[in-house]
Amino acid sequence: MMKIDGVDITGVTCDSSKVKKGFAFVAIKGIRKDGNQYINDVIKRGASIIYTEDDIKSDLIPVIKVQNSRKKLAELLDMYYDYPSKKLILVGITGTNGKTTTSYILDHILKSTGIKTGVIGTLGIKIGERHIPTNLTTPEPEVLFYQLKEMVKEDVQVAIIEVSSHGLKLERVYGLDFDMAIHTNIGYDHVNFHKTKTDYIKSKKILFDSLKKNGISIINIDDKDGLKLIEGNTNTLVVSYGLNPKSSITASSLMFQDTISFNLCIQRGLTSLNSLEVEPMEIPISMKLLGRHNVYNSLAAICGALCIGIEPHVIAKLLSNFTGVDRRLSLIYNKDYLIIDDFCHNPQGYEVIFETIQSLNFNRLIIVNSIRGNRGVQINRKNAKVLGSWCNTMNNMRLILTLSKDTTGVADKVKKSEVLAYRSILDNIGVEYTINDNLKDALIEALKIAEKNDLILLLGAQGMDQGKEIIKNILGI
Repeated sequence: MMKIDGVDITGVTCDSSKVKKGFAFVAIKGIRKDGNQYINDVIKRGASIIYTEDDIKSDLIPVIKVQNSRKKLAELLDMYYDYPSKKLILVGITGTNGKTTTSYILDHILKSTGIKTGVIGTLGIKIGERHIPTNLTTPEPEVLFYQLKEMVKEDVQVAIIEVSSHGLKLERVYGLDFDMAIHTNIGYDHVNFHKTKTDYIKSKKILFDSLKKNGISIINIDDKDGLKLIEGNTNTLVVSYGLNPKSSITASSLMFQDTISFNLCIQRGLTSLNSLEVEPMEIPISMKLLGRHNVYNSLAAICGALCIGIEPHVIAKLLSNFTGVDRRLSLIYNKDYLIIDDFCHNPQGYEVIFETIQSLNFNRLIIVNSIRGNRGVQINRKNAKVLGSWCNTMNNMRLILTLSKDTTGVADKVKKSEVLAYRSILDNIGVEYTINDNLKDALIEALKIAEKNDLILLLGAQGMDQGKEIIKNILGI
């Protein structure tokens, strides 16, 4: 129990169904529901104080009008859990693609040196070796602040958070004390939410603007929009990375096959958060990953590790035994034929996959692709255009689409308009395909036609999340 605004409270929530005796309730106008409609209900449930943006009065408990309910919720939770982010080194990673892989490369480096870590992102919440599933890349504030408090309780030293554009625009990370912000790239995504790329970039910029004084901004300067994230920001120290020779940290002598290798070039000295001086040097790096995009993900994580205070030679050694991240170009079967699984969800992701497989040897390419459900016609048209264009360049290819009705819930259900958008683009390009309602049927179709030395690609976001397990069950792995 603690006292806020002169009232003893026993909890903080914006969910009326979670209100208990003594709770502070924050009424938020959401996309689907308005918390103000539940004021009478939360009073009956025992709420001790209410915060709202509306002009609402009550003779029973204090009702305080606030300018921004979402920010107020974050402030109250931060206070209630005793400002957990101030007791951690907090790293935020944002970008269209690469957040998860970068998070887990950085996590691997840090925990391998004895630093206790926590990770919050697309794959859930990880505190040490304990895993808590989540539905959102950046959880709602009630989950986020509570789990940061749990990290402090379990002596975590560094917390790594994947910070989505939704999470930033909806104030989910408001009030968090970020020491470092890492930018991976900015592409085309979430157009049904942001409407314009300008709004998308503006939302991403919030993370960098919220850094503590002299916090570190790690920017991919090969991305034409990267420097927009730090425009007008005089409180941050900037470390740049990329293949551009002007980068603070870059890579040379790149080689790709079934692994990636390059020379890490630290071109300018930098000072870490713990005052370690890193001098310019060049070190060979070898990793068990595929694709040029993973050079960028690795460079971003290396920058983060250097800024936290890990020695360059230690980083190089640890990267050699990093084995990758689930559903990020994951090799899940390698016998008579190959099966690779990837969380493709936007045009840039599809481009990366097809560019990467050019270095692999295979006879026929079989693609099982889940249409992106409940994300709008526009993103599906663009995904279909990239997919169809690549398919059109391949002589020996089979494309199987699925709506994944057997594995997705309402939030990811494919709409009829999204199917029509996909089909119209592929038909216009002249690509042949089959379409299955269920993911399992699509995977069975792919396995039936697979022959020696073929490559099966499992592509898609939530609609393909259970693909690997279904494949394993079918093949008896």
